[in-house]
Amino acid sequence: MSTAQPVAKPETLRFFGRVVASISHEIKNVMAIINEKAGLLKDLTLIAQKGMPLDVNRVQSIADDLQTQIKRGDAIIKNMNKFAHSVDEEMQEVNLSELTGLMIMLAERTASRLGVSLHFQPASSAVVIRTRPFFLEFMIWKCIQLAMERCGEDKSVNIALEKKDHHAQLRFVVGNKGLEDKIPLEDISWLMENLNAGLTVHARESQLILSLPDKMTD
Repeated sequence: MSTAQPVAKPETLRFFGRVVASISHEIKNVMAIINEKAGLLKDLTLIAQKGMPLDVNRVQSIADDLQTQIKRGDAIIKNMNKFAHSVDEEMQEVNLSELTGLMIMLAERTASRLGVSLHFQPASSAVVIRTRPFFLEFMIWKCIQLAMERCGEDKSVNIALEKKDHHAQLRFVVGNKGLEDKIPLEDISWLMENLNAGLTVHARESQLILSLPDKMTD
């Protein structure tokens, strides 16, 4: 267990900025689609005002599309709120399945740009740990990035959560190609220290394994 004060670096702020920028881009996409559908409804209204019959089926289809985008926007904003509240307190109890799922969703835009598919297998039961949630989000984000950069032609990253005695483990499996033996872990050593975490590279099994204690002290 660690009682050391957290040590942040400028890249934590850059990480926060990148995530917020990605979220705002997704919200902008939703708003653009809603604006487009609203324009279509206006066109149909103008046509009806000129005496042409109103295509009820098309109106219904546009209304359905609008509801879909509103639900999508609501989900994006909820994820943004969860991410923002991770900095409310330094130390919190978190549901690791939910937090991991959140970071996977937030990484989907980057994954899509790289043509990589992300798959998550949560633990069979809830895994709750006491940790520094913002640093943990950053750590999971870094692991996803490392995995995506090394997934080869398979273009898939499988993430699995397991409970191991007094630790939780997140496994990042990158296709069927062996990982490099040397992965630059020095850049995130400070992050692992802040989380009292360990990151192990299993090159032949193409796995990164993040090990986290179930309870950290303030």
